[in-house]
Amino acid sequence: MASIEFRPWPFLENEDVELFWFGSPYTDYKGDWRIRIAFRRASGELKILTRAWGTIPLLRIGQIYTDGVLNQVRPMSGSSYTFTIPSLDTGVVVNAFQMPKRLIDFGKNPELGTQKIVQYTTGNITLCIPVIELVRAMFINSRLMAYSLMQPHGLEQLIEDCEFEKSILHFHLGPRVPNTMATESNARHMSWIYLDFKMKAMWDSIYQVLFSQAIAESPTNPAKMLRKGTPLNVELPSTGSVELVVRGDKFINMILVKEILGFAGFTHPANEIEFWHHSKKRQESVFGDRRLRMTSRSKNDDFIINDESKDARENTNQDVLDAPPTFMKFINYPVVRTRRKSVRQTNAGNDVIDSSGRGGKNSGESREVSVQDSVVGGDLPPIDFKTLEMVPITEAVGLEDFFEMISMLKEMTSYSIRMSVVRVPHGKKFSICPNGLRRTCAIAQVSNGVFTKYILEIARPDDWSISTLILQPVNDMFLKEVEKKLFCY
Repeated sequence: MASIEFRPWPFLENEDVELFWFGSPYTDYKGDWRIRIAFRRASGELKILTRAWGTIPLLRIGQIYTDGVLNQVRPMSGSSYTFTIPSLDTGVVVNAFQMPKRLIDFGKNPELGTQKIVQYTTGNITLCIPVIELVRAMFINSRLMAYSLMQPHGLEQLIEDCEFEKSILHFHLGPRVPNTMATESNARHMSWIYLDFKMKAMWDSIYQVLFSQAIAESPTNPAKMLRKGTPLNVELPSTGSVELVVRGDKFINMILVKEILGFAGFTHPANEIEFWHHSKKRQESVFGDRRLRMTSRSKNDDFIINDESKDARENTNQDVLDAPPTFMKFINYPVVRTRRKSVRQTNAGNDVIDSSGRGGKNSGESREVSVQDSVVGGDLPPIDFKTLEMVPITEAVGLEDFFEMISMLKEMTSYSIRMSVVRVPHGKKFSICPNGLRRTCAIAQVSNGVFTKYILEIARPDDWSISTLILQPVNDMFLKEVEKKLFCY
């Protein structure tokens, strides 16, 4: 599992800090979008940092950072809950100060407390979903989509053609989409937002509301207000019933949603999609030796996100990292066929070893990358993220029973529960499910002040016979050591 480190990092060496809350998005002096983020120290002190807006797909409330390194395995605060709401537009948008302090305490900080949340009432429970988390889960599955969201007609700039011919949707992504992001999953996601007029109106409203507020406060210079920052807001569309699986904290009858783990109940406007991107080419074998370049250093999958980057370079084959997954189930799941117009010739002869390669100047070391928007002349290579997993509503995620068990455990006991969902590392026999998706794993930390145990549940959408694993740290082992070794089997 790749290590992700943020630089610069203003906290003490070996100090654990928790991602506590999000502040307002704003533009810097160059016009680049950034986001304010509040981190909480062990003492309870809050410190607000700023990061490039392109980090949003990776960030979750409750994540733990040490020396700027995100611990992706460490369980996060909150338990799992499943709810069904009648429609997205049944929510009421209020500011976060309206939540009780026992649920979350902003310390009278207006930057944090004035952020928008959507409240849904289901039975006797009130769900409080931060607008930025709702927007992230539905729309921002990558750095590419994050920056497109904050531009007028940003989605249109990624799409070259989108039209129905009989019952088949012809969907062509444009050259602004890097090769590594031109995937069938992204084609399903982008075409859903673009074609479903209610989803498109919700998408468009995010930038429109921001810009409208900036004009209202400063008619002659709206850019000044964008630099100041405004709480993210959204216009909620009318939909059918939507099922939500979330990680959150509960106080009396209110639940603060810290992460949306999954949605179910949406309908895609198309049942068949013919997808095309200029990088999609048919392989044609020709006679010739295949050269295999041998490098002198091993590849390192660790990355340093340098927040002082000027801009990210344009790179059609940029690295894409797995981020915590968000599942989206569609009532209808469109079949995607990739159209390949041109031909790529590949040599099919004997293998010839080429030992001239050195593996690059950063091979074997953590690579510095940027999450800024990509421009010509950028100073660092870009990195992007993959968060969204789209599945038919008839297929299981494979963790439903585990989430229900955790909810029951929380209701029936006074245990403190923290949990997270991660992807199983590559290289295992069971890493990939039969439907081609990466298998996931839920990690729950259960403690009562006397003991701490870890529960690992591998997702089983294919009904594999995989046992639940319960680990208890030995007395002379620190919890940090356990967390580091959870995926080293």
